[in-house]
Amino acid sequence: MLRIRDYDPSRDSHVLRACFVDLQDFERRLDLRIPPGEQVADSYLDLMFQRCREFEGVVLVADVDRVMVGFVTILTRYCSSEPDDDPRAHGFVTDLVVLAAHRGSGIGRSLLRAAEARAREAGAPVLRLSVKAGNTAALNLYSAEGFAELELYLEKPLA
Repeated sequence: MLRIRDYDPSRDSHVLRACFVDLQDFERRLDLRIPPGEQVADSYLDLMFQRCREFEGVVLVADVDRVMVGFVTILTRYCSSEPDDDPRAHGFVTDLVVLAAHRGSGIGRSLLRAAEARAREAGAPVLRLSVKAGNTAALNLYSAEGFAELELYLEKPLA
């Protein structure tokens, strides 16, 4: 049975780290230039929790039969530091991952909907996220959940 709940550091930290490593290594297959998950996990998670404190964020975890299998991080009052961006606070999903053995079963959709509910409760006018271009499963999920392209980053190799 699936249950979405708040992150509990005393019982979830090791699985949260494993989930991050899994996500980073999956994304590394899409872009070999990014570092392996084990190499950056601790510093990334420290930064993730710092951003949660700064932007009223929360980490929600997905349990299946009382075993954590994924998480989502939602910053409910995120503000860009770029002077030419929309200055209003908005919701921002920084991470969404479901362990490989549980993908395709609706857990990611449940986590995304829970993040959306938290952002709405916090008064966020919109919810944003980013995704690697080659992550078609995530792109399909986000599109099905009503997300539309806002900005595209393009790249041209020079070497």
